[in-house]
Amino acid sequence: MSVQELKERYVYAVSRLLPHKMRGDISRELDTLIEDMLEERCQDRPAEEKDLRIILAELGSPSEMANHYSPDKDKCLIGPPYFGAYKAMMRIVFWAVAGGMLIAGGITMVMDNWQVTKAGYEYFLDIAGWLGSTFMGLMLAFAFVTLLFAFFQRKGINMEDISGNWDALPPVPVKQERISKGEAIAGICLSVAFLIIFLVVPQIICVIYKDGGQHIYVPILNTQAVRSKWFLLVGMVIFGVGRDLYGYFEGRYTKRLAVVTGAADLLSFLCLFLFLKTPGLVNPQVLPAVNSVFKADERWIGEFISGFPDVFIWVMIVILLLDFGTTLYKALKYDK
Repeated sequence: MSVQELKERYVYAVSRLLPHKMRGDISRELDTLIEDMLEERCQDRPAEEKDLRIILAELGSPSEMANHYSPDKDKCLIGPPYFGAYKAMMRIVFWAVAGGMLIAGGITMVMDNWQVTKAGYEYFLDIAGWLGSTFMGLMLAFAFVTLLFAFFQRKGINMEDISGNWDALPPVPVKQERISKGEAIAGICLSVAFLIIFLVVPQIICVIYKDGGQHIYVPILNTQAVRSKWFLLVGMVIFGVGRDLYGYFEGRYTKRLAVVTGAADLLSFLCLFLFLKTPGLVNPQVLPAVNSVFKADERWIGEFISGFPDVFIWVMIVILLLDFGTTLYKALKYDK
């Protein structure tokens, strides 16, 4: 192969990997660069193919050279300084989702097959569905965490705002100031478990009673109504996980963490409130089922269960206020 043909092939291999509007200028620039390197190497003698091959080895493969010229060379989906945190968070979310989905699927299988006789292949189909749901849950979790960190990468959100000023390094927190990894992981797991229960297996929240020697369970929530508002549940979990992720990376109680916690708790509660006010959320069969079991003077139990959304709202108000109050108290105490 002649020197000219080899050079043209290399220049073409590089330019074809670049945006179309850049190819002409980069081809001319690269051609000139190679000619200058050949002239410097060969001095007064004619260039040979082996000389060009040595130069091309110094320049690197076409993909490496194209990356050098590419306007996107410093852009990636998830890179430094986020990639290490991304891997750590993927491990946490993976085990949280996998464990939650497997447990929820197991409970569902037990409830669906309780005192029911099925053919062998039907049990196989149930197991396959269980594993399929777990796989889909893991894929959704992977997509959620990936998109979250890709957003951080795209927007250039700093995880360490030091910028060479060593005096800005955060102080080493004492034990009481620190947010343990276990605490943050527990919060993420609880958020994931909440989503799995309400979105995947809402029927496990049920009333069980015995009628004619047979156990009967009546779901408290209307599955169709629950899944019609899935986006509110997902929104609530996103805000909850985001709050716990921020605490995980902050590592200590700060006023910034208190602000993030308050905002996340408020948005989470708004999503939950709208979800629990969904028409037809409570299964209409619950009240008759409960009233058929209890005596007349115990009918309040059925009314209590039928009012599940309002009860749950007040429970969550107390939980979120405690969460924000604890974070704010510790932030004001330690972040001075």
